[in-house]
Amino acid sequence: MIAPRSVVFTALAISVGALAACQPADESENQTLDEGAATTAESGSGSSVVEYIARDYAFVGPTEIASGWVTMRMVNEGQEHHFVFLTLLPEGKTIEDYAADVGMAFGGAWEALQSGAVDKAGAGAMIGEALPEWYASAAPMGGPGLVAPGKTAQATMRLTPGNYVMECYVKTADGEFHTMLGMALPLTVTAEDSGGRPPRADVDITLFENTMAIEGTPEAGRQTMAVNFDEHPEFGLGNDVHVVRLEEGADLDEVVEWMDWMNIDGLRAPSPAAFVGGVHEMPSGYTAFFTVDLEPGRYAWIAESGAARGMVEEFTVE
Repeated sequence: MIAPRSVVFTALAISVGALAACQPADESENQTLDEGAATTAESGSGSSVVEYIARDYAFVGPTEIASGWVTMRMVNEGQEHHFVFLTLLPEGKTIEDYAADVGMAFGGAWEALQSGAVDKAGAGAMIGEALPEWYASAAPMGGPGLVAPGKTAQATMRLTPGNYVMECYVKTADGEFHTMLGMALPLTVTAEDSGGRPPRADVDITLFENTMAIEGTPEAGRQTMAVNFDEHPEFGLGNDVHVVRLEEGADLDEVVEWMDWMNIDGLRAPSPAAFVGGVHEMPSGYTAFFTVDLEPGRYAWIAESGAARGMVEEFTVE
């Protein structure tokens, strides 16, 4: 896994930490979908498909799924960008532990950063000092990437049994993290194997510490990308990849700036461009897949924290 995780996911932890006191007014929002519709569908690859609805601000979907190759499909019915980020908790830990132990560590640092009392490095140091020891054993396990309102994101991962937290830490226009408003869900991955298998990829992406290598040319229509997690940076967020559509006049530098959640306006609605999907990080040695529907036009591969280190590459779909 990525180590150390001392400056990882401020937004996630703060928001989850607030869940204990700030559940959505209508707790029925985070209800399980009809089991027959949510858990028995099959993708073209043969992977088991589970479907979630993303709303402003809640996930609606199953809280227990089988292990093995699983395709997670997230339909964004909200008015803002959303994603699913999965964290595998250490054995014996729950979302309540995550909220109580991790949320408090991040809360003070984020408040100090917002007020200008510390810079990014100072906030990272505060977080590192306050995080519980067990958090170093939490593992990022992928999840569908950023996707615009009205669109669907789909990612396929091999998930091991255990207790997970799934959440979205995009910010509202007011600067509040979605998770803080209730966009988090506990997920149990059971020992029962899904029977799924990985899909065939049209494009192969390998993520190194500060670069990405792309093999293949994306074409118009439905495309599946394999993402090989080879290396992660020593500190901070691990590497992931998202696809953003750049309409005429779109400024890629603005998108790069927006991707950094530690910027006050980073990951804050509205997005400077529309994202069409991707996949969040997994431990080194893992491979995940994501599927996107591409129309002709200008796009870019972009990593969340890696964009500022140059992990962004434009491409054109003919």
